[in-house]
Amino acid sequence: MIRLESIRKEYDDLIAVKNLNLTINKGDIFGLIGPNGAGKTTTMKIMVGLLEPTQGQVYLNDQPINKDDAAFRKIIGYMPDFFSLYDELKTWEYLDFFARAYKIPNRQNRIDEMLNLTDLTGKRNDLVANLSRGMKQRLAIGKTLLHDPEILVLDEPAAGLDPTARIQLRDIIKKLAAQGKTTFISSHILTELSDICNTIGIMQKAVMVESGKIDDIISRVYAKKVLRLDTLSDKSMAAAFVKTMESVEDAFIKDNFIEILFSGNREQIPILHKKLVGQGIEVVSFYEYRQNLEEIFMSLSVKEVS
Repeated sequence: MIRLESIRKEYDDLIAVKNLNLTINKGDIFGLIGPNGAGKTTTMKIMVGLLEPTQGQVYLNDQPINKDDAAFRKIIGYMPDFFSLYDELKTWEYLDFFARAYKIPNRQNRIDEMLNLTDLTGKRNDLVANLSRGMKQRLAIGKTLLHDPEILVLDEPAAGLDPTARIQLRDIIKKLAAQGKTTFISSHILTELSDICNTIGIMQKAVMVESGKIDDIISRVYAKKVLRLDTLSDKSMAAAFVKTMESVEDAFIKDNFIEILFSGNREQIPILHKKLVGQGIEVVSFYEYRQNLEEIFMSLSVKEVS
């Protein structure tokens, strides 16, 4: 659905994006992570045709993008991080303006659908200026979805939303993905991305340092499995015993757990558990710990980007 080949963007002596190659399949929810200045917004603007790359090419459905092609504009919906709204219009009028621009048939029905989807039906006659920050954010999302695009590019869409609205947004994105739509989304709320994205990319200093399915990235970033043991026994003594066991690289107390760096395979984990119980260690819980996005991001952020 989306393919970026050797994308590079330069501003005088500043490299904003460097040799970016990325493929996103139809129906994927791709999350882009990175600190300010990493190149996320520049990448997204290149994808939607708002910026010309210094070199490289973006393909949508195996066709090079053409920002002047009306067909291209119909299949993509873009919501920037900082967006402008027309304060003197009513909520429905704002949507109607864009529905007319996209020449949407039966536009009043579509406007009603978007108001319902974004929980703004009760605000349809309110001036945009009088909406809260979260409501304005939801209105911008509704405008982005108005023409029913195949591809959504959302730059920090959850900014300013309360927890309930974030859950609603997550459910909307999942529902759209189930319909075959492809979503490219950036966010600084890493746990939020892990809840909705099936693939992610991590950018550092204009370079995509990792991309792919979260579990695949974890296996590359963390060569060893991390096991967590909670026990009623003396944790120091239990950790010392664990260190003597086969395929255990290290064991130490962290966050009131015994964290075990384990280089063995999954079949050896229940054997390890059996030996712990046989040693008389009172096991409360014992499981393979799955690193979250924050831990992956922090681990990668300390690496030198060439």
